[in-house]
Amino acid sequence: MHRRLRATVSRLVLTAYSCRMTTEEEPSSAHAAGIAPGRADQPLFIATIGLSSFTLFSFELLAGRLVLPVFGGAPSVWTTALCFFTGVVFFGYLYAHLIATRLGQRVGGVVHLAVAMTVAGAALLAPTDLTTLRYPGMPAALNVLLVLLVVAGAPAFLLATTTPLLSAWFSGRGRNPWWLYAVSNAASLAGLLAYPLLIEPFVPLSAQRTAAGIVLVVYLVLLLGVVVSGLRARPAAPVTPTRIERSARPALRQQAAWLFAAAIPAGLLSATTTHLATDHVSAPLLWIGPLGIYLGSFVIAFSARGRRVLPLAEKLVPAAATLMWVPFIARVAWPAPVLIATLLASFAVLAVAIHGRLALSRPDERHLTGFYLVVSAGGLLATAFVALVAPLVLNDVYEYPILLVGGLVALSLLPGAAWTPKAGRGAALQAAGTRLLPYLAMSALVVGAVAVQSLDSALFVGALSMVGALAIIAGRSPRALAVASTLAILATLLVFSPTPLVRVRSFFGITEVREARSGTARSAIHGTTLHGLQFADARRLEPTAYYVRSGPLGDVIDNLHERRPAGANIGLVGLGIGTSAAYQRPTDSMTYFEIDQSVVDLARDRRYFTYLSDAPNTPRIVIGDGRLSLATEPSATFDLLILDAFSSDVVPAHPLTREAMRGYVRALKPGGVIAFHLTNRHFELVPAVAETARSIGLDARARTYAPDAGEQERLAAEPSMWLVIGGPEDMAWFDAADWVEPGVGPILTDDYSDTMRLLRWR
Repeated sequence: MHRRLRATVSRLVLTAYSCRMTTEEEPSSAHAAGIAPGRADQPLFIATIGLSSFTLFSFELLAGRLVLPVFGGAPSVWTTALCFFTGVVFFGYLYAHLIATRLGQRVGGVVHLAVAMTVAGAALLAPTDLTTLRYPGMPAALNVLLVLLVVAGAPAFLLATTTPLLSAWFSGRGRNPWWLYAVSNAASLAGLLAYPLLIEPFVPLSAQRTAAGIVLVVYLVLLLGVVVSGLRARPAAPVTPTRIERSARPALRQQAAWLFAAAIPAGLLSATTTHLATDHVSAPLLWIGPLGIYLGSFVIAFSARGRRVLPLAEKLVPAAATLMWVPFIARVAWPAPVLIATLLASFAVLAVAIHGRLALSRPDERHLTGFYLVVSAGGLLATAFVALVAPLVLNDVYEYPILLVGGLVALSLLPGAAWTPKAGRGAALQAAGTRLLPYLAMSALVVGAVAVQSLDSALFVGALSMVGALAIIAGRSPRALAVASTLAILATLLVFSPTPLVRVRSFFGITEVREARSGTARSAIHGTTLHGLQFADARRLEPTAYYVRSGPLGDVIDNLHERRPAGANIGLVGLGIGTSAAYQRPTDSMTYFEIDQSVVDLARDRRYFTYLSDAPNTPRIVIGDGRLSLATEPSATFDLLILDAFSSDVVPAHPLTREAMRGYVRALKPGGVIAFHLTNRHFELVPAVAETARSIGLDARARTYAPDAGEQERLAAEPSMWLVIGGPEDMAWFDAADWVEPGVGPILTDDYSDTMRLLRWR
């Protein structure tokens, strides 16, 4: 299997060269640097641009992997990282634009080489302990940007300057530079695939950081070769940088269209990634899906062979647009493979269509760096909106449908012919058929997915009707489709979307409080996952959902009461609505560790939940990442630790590693045990966590709970999976309670934790 994966990456690298072979090779009209044309140095340009792009995007995933544990594995870490690296690319392109247009290639080459060596030296000074850069008083998004700036800013900036600057120099040597953009994006895509498939599964983090430094040195050697080749080349007719005539520059309206068209796919990239990472896994293999499609759409758009598929992509846009917003509107817990495949395929169609229009409207190569700059600015604005602005001003992921409509508007701003049906007999029928067939295919997919999930029929019929109207009536232009999309989304939101009692959004996600139709219970929903439920009647003090007394947590508490009859000190990582406080005795003390302040505020608000206020002793709450916060607690503090810190089935690996468990054991009193709530729709966590515990001399037992109909009716009991770990002598009690010994799994460590091996593919 790994041979096939390596072969896939190799083919992507070869694609970069084939992009050159299938792109127009007319001579450049701009000799901005005054260097005579030549082909001997072409492989050097390809190698330098290819290595820089490959390394930049592999390094982006590495940086995200390093920063993720510092912020609790929150999905927004990756969205913020996308914003950061998009910003780095923008400033790299701005630097390249200034060097290319203000300095000749010879002077600019020497200046850039000096800057590159300085920046590379600064990269070697980056700290290795990132927890020292975590400031709880700083907004989380800004803190992530700060950590990334310190850790990755210097090398990322250097690598980001390469494609536009070397493309401009290549143009100055009399060659068409546009195919180098496809080379760059193909190499970037290869880097994205190589990291989760070939690097992360086999190379420890410490070795990855060392390898990144070595690759940076190789890059500097290649860059030196490019600069030296420019110094040794035969001078062409002298030309000053002012040769780029002001009158020939693209109009502001054209640049605004580029900006908008570049922004929409970048924004959809961030929004789609957030949606997938919130409800599935915050890990590089899932991150690369949307980002790989985004880069691949550039490869297609900027190569002559790839542009042949643009008319087909544009014809599929109505179906793609509707498919992308149906999961958002319906709020259905779709099967993971169906949801991921649907969203990624739809995003691919939109990205190819929009980037294709962008490529067709590109300017003369004299304005190459300016075009790159505008495109990168659009990406920066969009990712900043999704990562930084939307969580502050929108209480749900409304940026997702906003960007979908924006994508359709973008298609109307740039030239293209695929949207306009041919005139003559049968034109209306042809247009209707073009829209109707994708809709029918999409309807079959939605019906199949909903049949599995038994969605409320009214909501389903309403959403599907809106989709049908959208796909059929808007067949003539992207403007009509944009208007129809807006109306359909608004109507479905107003008529069919459930209205929660309250909805709060933070850096760590969106939490809703909903009330049952009978008014007897309220629940907290994070994404699509239930995080707690409390009754408003006589059952108010009873633990519910995953935490019922007849379930695994009830066993854990019974064991605690036998071990510590006079009282116990309990630590809990993850608050939810505070359901576990229902187990507290007057002689017990509880400390919750919760990373999200908005969750704390909801749990404390008596208008919604009262578990915390009803507890015999008010639990102490510590704001911060559970693992890092526990490290600050005195040794031998807790009789029981309960870890229940996963939100919406996201799996941050760092609370489950061997090093993390050693920290938990340090915080336990002798004879204490640790309970993990490992219920998850997409990952088989129990064997890996159990094996990791065994690697430090502990033992483990697991219990799968399937409530009967009576428990479900009386206490809204939910199926759950729990694991307890402790010394071998502590497991006898759980053996008697019918807990079982888990099977063998991989060991998770801080240096090596490939959680994708744990994914349930069925």
